[in-house]
Amino acid sequence: MKSLKRKGLAPRFAVKRNPKGYFAVEHSRHGAGFSVLELIVVIFIVSLFGGLVSSTILKSYANNRLVETQAIVQTELNLAVDRLSRVLRSSTVILQATETNFKIRGYPNVADNAPSEINFYLENTKIKYSVIPPSGTAPNYTYNQGDAKYYTLIGKTTNSVNNPVFRYYNDQNALLNFPVSIASIKVVEPTLSAVDASNVLQTPIIVTTKITLRNFKTNL
Repeated sequence: MKSLKRKGLAPRFAVKRNPKGYFAVEHSRHGAGFSVLELIVVIFIVSLFGGLVSSTILKSYANNRLVETQAIVQTELNLAVDRLSRVLRSSTVILQATETNFKIRGYPNVADNAPSEINFYLENTKIKYSVIPPSGTAPNYTYNQGDAKYYTLIGKTTNSVNNPVFRYYNDQNALLNFPVSIASIKVVEPTLSAVDASNVLQTPIIVTTKITLRNFKTNL
């Protein structure tokens, strides 16, 4: 042991007998500490662990945001389809029917006593609709464009002429080709394709339904 001390190779700990007769290990104050290599290894391990934790947190946040966004867009689509269904079933007459536009006279509210002029249409990346209340008295109602009120049905859609908002079927449930004959329309199939405004969704959510126009009524 003495020869080791002279060469600077003294151990970092010493074995001593305590008062009760047991042996204990005491670290030498002069030999304690970390080498540069040990510090580098520790830093690497801590950095690696921190990176894994950060990656897990970010992935969890992204997944939660995706699920939340999907739920919001799905709810928006469900409400839009419900609105379309209720209004289209109240149709008294069809005025226009294209891939991205469907104009009718119907009842936007259950309590209405006379039909309004309602137009569902695609404007840029939004699906909107306008409602013009009737003026005058039955049966000679008039509809002034200046009285129109505008609403947004879908905030951001991927619909287009090539991805139609509306498709139409006859009384045999056969798909009608564009341009359609308005007199042949008995079923309307809206297909709403939507994404979120923040571009979280990589693919759109699509909701479709078929609406039978069986309640053409003229309670004017």
